[in-house]
Amino acid sequence: MGNEQLSKWQASQLEWLKRQVDNLADESKRDDARPRISQELFAAREELDNYVENLKQSGVAIEHGRRSWLY
Repeated sequence: MGNEQLSKWQASQLEWLKRQVDNLADESKRDDARPRISQELFAAREELDNYVENLKQSGVAIEHGRRSWLY
């Protein structure tokens, strides 16, 4: 265990989570955003960060500087 690579499924899951955060962040900046968008964005960021942390703990070498928290 250590320095393992992402499987195709893990990579696609990671990309989907990142895209989700990006889409919600974009929507949160619009004037016509949904009322609870900030809560959805927070939850999506948490989910992404937790997923990456779990990958790291299982030995996958991955860089993630908590970009999901940057606005």
